[in-house]
Amino acid sequence: MERLYLELTNRCNLSCEMCYRQKWQEPLGDMSKEVLNSIAEEVNQFPDLKEVILGGIGEPTIAYNFRQAIELFSSRYEVTVTTNGTTLDTELIDFLVSHKVARIVLSIDTTDVDTFDTIRHQNIQGILESTRYIAEQRPQGGPEIVWEFVVMKNTLPFLVETVRQAGQLGVTRIFVSHVIPMREEMISETLYGPTKSKEVDKVFQAALIAGLTKGVEVVLPKSEITTERYCKFIETQSAVVRWDGHVSSCYRFLHSYPEYVFGRYKQIEAHSFGSLQEKSLLEIWTSLEFMRYRYNVLHSEYASCPDCKWVEGCDMVLRSDMDCLGHAPSCGDCLWGRGISVCP
Repeated sequence: MERLYLELTNRCNLSCEMCYRQKWQEPLGDMSKEVLNSIAEEVNQFPDLKEVILGGIGEPTIAYNFRQAIELFSSRYEVTVTTNGTTLDTELIDFLVSHKVARIVLSIDTTDVDTFDTIRHQNIQGILESTRYIAEQRPQGGPEIVWEFVVMKNTLPFLVETVRQAGQLGVTRIFVSHVIPMREEMISETLYGPTKSKEVDKVFQAALIAGLTKGVEVVLPKSEITTERYCKFIETQSAVVRWDGHVSSCYRFLHSYPEYVFGRYKQIEAHSFGSLQEKSLLEIWTSLEFMRYRYNVLHSEYASCPDCKWVEGCDMVLRSDMDCLGHAPSCGDCLWGRGISVCP
């Protein structure tokens, strides 16, 4: 294992339009001190572990044990914090800087005030000020600043300007990711697939040029299905621990929720390879089930659903439990694996 993702909480202080949480029916909670402490002890059994990412589907900075997690891991590993940025006041930023957090990943879907408010129901000015303050700490060893940008029809017009502003504020990278609809009304916001507009390619090209001139690395998604399949979680030898101690392979299988893949409804079911309340992290990581799953994904030995000629008449694409080749869970429809959705 080289990377470990920890979901300290599945609670969030926002309700963004494109978030999984819009369709959740799950209990909310924070990772217990017992589970967190056991992880901190057990990671010593993974000599190749380099990075701990505090993220998940909740907002980690509002977790009761957020600062404890920083203190437990920051002296031994690179620590990345993924956040919506709304809680990053100067005191919290100073705490992260003093504990040598490696990077802070902020969700910024646009720097346009009105559009940001429509999507996230939050004013963006405070987040931009926090970004500037973090950048000011870089000479003293402060964290790298990364932005995440979910591109949709209503955010595409602001991508290039967002890249320019990122450069002015000291951001080093922007990950641009296509939206995966969780609600039927969001399907019309997608910009990928065989009917994608040529305007998307033009804007993406302009964003790359803006990044070059401003010193920002712009990581763009694919906008159509290709033969290449690449799972960043598997390729980087990663595991994800949910707030309740269940261990999953990736964010996609961390929770249960509906999604629409090229307009097709699909029910994603959470998949756990074991619970830390019953087994050790090493036992789960080296279990036959988890190792076989990682092997199959690494070598793309699973079904490819979006470009299958039977997809419109296949019942197995309606859920993620298993694909037509018998692999469970099914990654055949995963748009992260196709590079259409991008995770940092």
